[in-house]
Amino acid sequence: MPSLKSNKALESRIKEIYRLYIETVCPLVVQLELYDGSFPVEILIEIRGILDHLAKSALSDSADEMERNVSKAESHVKMALLDCFKYLCVSLDDRYRQFEARYARAGLSAIEDGEFMRKVSEGRKDAAKKLLDARATDLGIGRGEAYEKYEAAFHAYSDVDDLLEDASGKAEKIKKRSRFNDWLVWISLGIGIAGVLVGVWGAF
Repeated sequence: MPSLKSNKALESRIKEIYRLYIETVCPLVVQLELYDGSFPVEILIEIRGILDHLAKSALSDSADEMERNVSKAESHVKMALLDCFKYLCVSLDDRYRQFEARYARAGLSAIEDGEFMRKVSEGRKDAAKKLLDARATDLGIGRGEAYEKYEAAFHAYSDVDDLLEDASGKAEKIKKRSRFNDWLVWISLGIGIAGVLVGVWGAF
């Protein structure tokens, strides 16, 4: 069985696989579970592929077989990340829609004198455009370019989500104020109607 100590380049590649798994794949999966409450089976399959090929590499009888399994593990890491980006783009866009629905009548243009809504609108439009571009690439050119474009779309959606998170406190205050104003309107209307009815009743 060949030793990794005699192949520093291959050893470095294996360490990079573990680094990407621990520092990137795992946090993205946790983020997905937090947003959706589930672990997509496609990502689970890729993670199993990573571990399978690393194990096979460790048990390989030849340097070529070891290298071949490391290459396959690298491919599974890439695919796991690609799937994470795909799912998170959808989840983050859902979060945007939920935010939009929750504060639809709150008058969020009051935040930063309208600058907040402008940033969110432009950011979401840019993210959606990047996602469509990634999907088109995914169907055509190849995995490498699709990976980069899905990653760019994910970061664009993350930027929008950061804006929403930062403004959530202000948005909630505006919503409560708007709800209070609605109550005042209904109370005023009720008082007005009651006054009319009393006047009509008095006329009889």
